[in-house]
Amino acid sequence: MAMVSILPWVVKMEFDKNEFVSMEKIDLLQRKMLGRILCQYGFEKVTDIKQADTRAWVIDDTFVLKSNEKQSEFDKCIMLNSLLLSEGVPAIEYLMTKNNEPYVIHDSKYWCLMKKIRGTHLDPFDGDTKSNGILLGRAVAEIHKALRNIEGKIEVWDNDFFSELSSWIIPELDKNGASFESSIMERIFAFKPVYRTLPRQIIHRDMHPRNLLYESGVFTGYLDFDLSQRNARIFDLVYLGCSLLVDNYKDEARLDQWRKVFAGVIQGYTEQSPLSADELNSIPVLFLFDEVLFTAFFFRIGQLEVAKSCIEMTKWLHDNISSLFSLL
Repeated sequence: MAMVSILPWVVKMEFDKNEFVSMEKIDLLQRKMLGRILCQYGFEKVTDIKQADTRAWVIDDTFVLKSNEKQSEFDKCIMLNSLLLSEGVPAIEYLMTKNNEPYVIHDSKYWCLMKKIRGTHLDPFDGDTKSNGILLGRAVAEIHKALRNIEGKIEVWDNDFFSELSSWIIPELDKNGASFESSIMERIFAFKPVYRTLPRQIIHRDMHPRNLLYESGVFTGYLDFDLSQRNARIFDLVYLGCSLLVDNYKDEARLDQWRKVFAGVIQGYTEQSPLSADELNSIPVLFLFDEVLFTAFFFRIGQLEVAKSCIEMTKWLHDNISSLFSLL
């Protein structure tokens, strides 16, 4: 299966994901195009359309219309979410067109309509940081349990990080003249034998707070399984931790809060699904790997300044690795 590129939560799109572009600001041609697509789902009239990001629109605050250029990603997401719903997981429910098709093909893109899950994103730095982290960790553990239950029912990319290193990450770094201290790469490569023994399963692969919804403190649903793959399960926790760290590691007060949040994440996860000693010991080096991967990714898509900031964060992680995880 072809490799799916990743895009981290912290990257700005054309507009902030907390903002919506109202119907009045969506130009007439786009409204007509969206209307034609929605008509194929049985909509005769739409009162309100808000653009949530570059490829998603909220329809009457009840549905979400999403586009994708890759049919295989939609096929996987539709099947995966359907299986999760059958397991009682609050996942996305996709709707069929009037012709009983799972999506509309328009302008060389695939368009899916789904029910909007109620809820908002939890800010783990607001209030009791440790308790917030525990809530997030429990949510990751619950989705991992459900994903284990559907193993064998769906085909996903069986990924290996060290194959990624050799196939595109290191070549991309070399092409852009990017380098890390030898001790950083040595530590990553020394981790290879342990990585190959870590518990593997289908993981979310884009686990950050914007993909977890809550309403009045109650968990309401999971979003965006586009990047799901088979890999070391601990990586979802690492990815979540990195997404929370990237904007806060230069601020000592926020960094202290982050330590409490992430300690809560690990506690909340282990309450539901115990982690092995190897998994816990793998967390620091996987943080390093994650930032090396993002460095190469941003070079690959031409965002040079973001790539340089990833190099800076990788070096900071390497220098502060012992104190960073002192609460685990």
